[in-house]
Amino acid sequence: MLGLILVDFDNLRSGRDKSRGALERDASALLDEIPRVFLEAFPAALEMDVRLYGGWTDELGQRARDARWLTALLPSLRGRRGGIIVRPALATSMIQFQNITLRGTVRGVGRKRRQKMVDGMIGSDAMFVRANAAVPIGIASDDDDMVPSALSVSAQSPQAFAWMRRREVGAALNDDALLRQGLRIYRMM
Repeated sequence: MLGLILVDFDNLRSGRDKSRGALERDASALLDEIPRVFLEAFPAALEMDVRLYGGWTDELGQRARDARWLTALLPSLRGRRGGIIVRPALATSMIQFQNITLRGTVRGVGRKRRQKMVDGMIGSDAMFVRANAAVPIGIASDDDDMVPSALSVSAQSPQAFAWMRRREVGAALNDDALLRQGLRIYRMM
């Protein structure tokens, strides 16, 4: 069985270290942890496509530094991990509109760079896939902005959706209500 995991990469990165080495460690650690949790949610899964969402494209349509680094790293991250075949890819477009690379998913604000549209892309992709494909879907994010999308996707098919995050189940403001609705939440380490 094939599965799909939509990962809010920037949200799950560790610490403030934004070096290439830290990015590589974070990507590798996530791609070691996600298959373990995905198999907990979907034990029959044999392979999974992993879409990494983040600030990959600037306002001019150029690949951001992290996108260039991850693109070079992706081939070494593909393969069997934790008993499942993992195929990671950068999400620079929505699944429904693959011919449109969205510009400005990272924007410069003074000296800081901020991601934009990522949560919307993840939510839209999850709902589009749920409506058009019979594959198990997971969202990996600690961002409460995912609550409406997770709830909507789960309502369509609770056993085919899982939310994966680092926080303990029950620790977030809306967990009780989400769990009562049947949304399955799994903890990543």
